Amino acid sequence: GVMKKLAEDGRDASFIALYYGEDVSDEDAQAAGARFQAVCPNAEINVLPGGQSLHTKILVDAKGRKFILLDMGTAFLSLPDKPENVAYCLRGDILYTDLLPGAATIAAVKAAKAQGKKTVFNMQIGLPMMEGMGVSKEMILDVLPHLDVFAPCRDGLFALAGTQDVAEAAAYVRQYFKGLLLVTLGGEGSVAYEADGTVTRVPVDTRAAVVDTTGAGDSYLGGFIYDYLIRQRPLRDAMWFATVCAGCTCGKMGARSGPALAQVEALL
Repeated sequence: GVMKKLAEDGRDASFIALYYGEDVSDEDAQAAGARFQAVCPNAEINVLPGGQSLHTKILVDAKGRKFILLDMGTAFLSLPDKPENVAYCLRGDILYTDLLPGAATIAAVKAAKAQGKKTVFNMQIGLPMMEGMGVSKEMILDVLPHLDVFAPCRDGLFALAGTQDVAEAAAYVRQYFKGLLLVTLGGEGSVAYEADGTVTRVPVDTRAAVVDTTGAGDSYLGGFIYDYLIRQRPLRDAMWFATVCAGCTCGKMGARSGPALAQVEALL
């Protein structure tokens, strides 16, 4: 979702993924790869036989609230940290990751930072689920010094820091991390903590009726990366740009309903 948003904003976005099909000509796996490559032409899609890819069913109620049924399959956590996979992740100027699978993405983040590239970690799920996917709290804390932007969801941040207070959690993370901490707060907007102690809060965009919140976080972060790291706009402006992106996504049905750049610009 984040890569799709960046591609919609006219950036050269790419990603690496692993799919399983019953055989390498499996129609569903090939069709999924084609859809991704239509948005991100530089995507590297590997389809291997004998397994099952991650897939979800998303239930949305009349108020736009969602419930996600997740089937992990056997492929999602299987991408190895081979040198060629890490090298692929170093082709761009910015490395974005959700840190899954752990070993491969942590190796890529550290290599990218060593080369002076910008690095962004979106912790979009809670700590218990991260741990269930093989990424421990210790692994997360270990990678934090190699990040420029750490963007956890509120629940993920609270579990990582062991507190239900955002400011206290930010202070805890600051022991390990000197970059920008960007926290999404659902209906309360978002808040950013800079290394010098500056705190910036931005409310939600309430202009659009909420139809489906699925994908809003990805739309927000894709918009933020574009406006803050690529266009190098001021932090508050970039957070508002990202908020408008998320608001547009919430106004439509579907996880990949991010707005086009012209639509966002017209709403700023």
